[in-house]
Amino acid sequence: MTNKLHNYFTGSALAPALAPALAPALALAALLSCSVGSAQAEITFYNSQAAYLAAISAQAVDRFDDLPFWAQGPGYVERTAGEHRYVAWSVAEEGEDSLLYSAGSGSDAWLSTDKASDYLTFGYFSDKVNAVGGFFFGTDANGAYLPGQTIRLNVLDADGVEELILVDNTAPGSFFGFVSSSRLEAFQVSTVQPIGGASWVAANDLTLGSIAAVPEPSSYALLLSGLGLVGAAARRRKV
Repeated sequence: MTNKLHNYFTGSALAPALAPALAPALALAALLSCSVGSAQAEITFYNSQAAYLAAISAQAVDRFDDLPFWAQGPGYVERTAGEHRYVAWSVAEEGEDSLLYSAGSGSDAWLSTDKASDYLTFGYFSDKVNAVGGFFFGTDANGAYLPGQTIRLNVLDADGVEELILVDNTAPGSFFGFVSSSRLEAFQVSTVQPIGGASWVAANDLTLGSIAAVPEPSSYALLLSGLGLVGAAARRRKV
C-alpha cells in the first residue's frame, strides 16, 4: 500500500503532462529538504475537523462545486484553495489508464475516481502546505454514498515521513486530516474493497493549510543568548 504513494506517478497521465514543467521546482524542493537539519518531521492525524482547523493557519477549502460532471473525466486537474495550489489525479494499477470522476450533485460535488480500485491522489502542493484534510467516504458505481465503507488514507511529506491510516464506517460527514512539521509531498485516499462488491472513494471540501514556522536549534541558541544579554542589562540598570 505504501509503495503506491512513493511511486504516485504510476499509471497516471499526469507524469508526461506536467512533470517536465514542474521538474525544476521539484528539484529545488528536494535540494532544500536535503539541506535542512537531520530532525525528523512529525505527522499528526486528526479525525476532528475542529481540532484540525485549530492546529493550522492559512486554511482554505476547495469544495469542488465548480467541477463539471464527468462520466469519464480527465486524468488530472490543477486546482487552488485560497493561496494554496495543488494537482489532483487518479492512480491506477501499473500499465492501466486512470481517470477522475465527478460525483455528488451540482450544488455539492465530490471528486472521485473512474475505477473502484484507483487511488485518488493530491500532490504538487505549493509552498507552505503542511496540512491536508477533508471529508472522505465510499460511494457506489453511480457516485452515491455507500454506507459502511473503509477508507485508506496515506500521506507523505518532503522529509520522506509517511503515515497510513485505515478508517471504518465512513460517511459524508467523516472528516480526516494530517498536519506535518514539514512540507507535504503527496496524499492518497482509496477504498478497501468490500468482499463480494465494489466501492469508489470520494473526497469533498479538501482543506489545505500551513503551520507556524518552528525555529531551528541555532535560532533557539541565538534567542537564549539574546535573552541573557537583556537580563544582564536589566541587572546593570538596577545596580
